[in-house]
Amino acid sequence: MFSSDVEDETVPQSVANYHFVDEKDEPITFSVLPIQWSDNESPESTKKQIFLHGTADGLQKIYKQVTAWKFELSDAQPEISVLSKEKIWINLQKPRKSFEDTIRTILITVQCLHFVRKNPDISRKSLWEHMRKVFCLYDVAPYENDLLDNVLVIRAAVQRDKILANSQVQHVPQKPCY
Repeated sequence: MFSSDVEDETVPQSVANYHFVDEKDEPITFSVLPIQWSDNESPESTKKQIFLHGTADGLQKIYKQVTAWKFELSDAQPEISVLSKEKIWINLQKPRKSFEDTIRTILITVQCLHFVRKNPDISRKSLWEHMRKVFCLYDVAPYENDLLDNVLVIRAAVQRDKILANSQVQHVPQKPCY
């Protein structure tokens, strides 16, 4: 029992003020990693080496190689996690301010999916009013074009979730929200 308590203390469950870099130490979005859709599936392997930098508990510096990511839409707020090379899921909190633009479109996409899942009868107009409120601190307001970078993620999420597949927004003509 004692040894598992010690292990829990050394492994961060969440990271804030984070950013990701590739093997050349260049900023990169975590969404280039394969998605792990369920615990039963193993994500595709990737040859890219991507590293998470951030802080846990406000003080502990984190530097971990990550191999996959996932998101959860059923909670009060969407949650995004990355899988460390050691097979431990790390929840992503607030990104480093200078990194927000790098992951902007995937954050908008996950938030959009979350809101539509919670409000399947929402109108397109109401959805984008909500999105602008959530992302009001960003320099550029979110728009439907932000979702184009993540069409494959959106399609896969819709195929796996009946609520998303049957939502009202999907059936509104114009560019698909998801």
